[in-house]
Amino acid sequence: MWRGIIFVGVIMAAGTLFVLDASLPGGFVHGSGDVPYAQTMAFTTLMLFQIFNVFNARSDDRSAFAHLFTNRWLWAAVAASVTLQVLVVYVPFLQSAFGTTPLSGRDWLVCVAVATSVLWLREASKAMRRSPLPR
Repeated sequence: MWRGIIFVGVIMAAGTLFVLDASLPGGFVHGSGDVPYAQTMAFTTLMLFQIFNVFNARSDDRSAFAHLFTNRWLWAAVAASVTLQVLVVYVPFLQSAFGTTPLSGRDWLVCVAVATSVLWLREASKAMRRSPLPR
């Protein structure tokens, strides 16, 4: 259990910092945004990491895709969370309160692509754990 938690935490930290770095000029990956844009990208990526990880957290051993649609409350919570994030990014008074800036469709795709890594990497670790091959 603890290995899984640490593994997921490292993935989320690395991915969020990568997006933050890639959204600013200079750094390891050259970006062209300003600080509020980079913060919005990092905030959105971290939120999406949590959304994808909620499916991993249902079991330490079973695939996140097992019985994926059996919990309607979970899907309602995911929909509500994503809706609230969209509101924070696009509604002016919420932008002011949270210090966010609007993101483009491409920006959302980058955030989603990075955030899904927690799902795929955790799925791979679960599959290796279930494998009958010696480790």
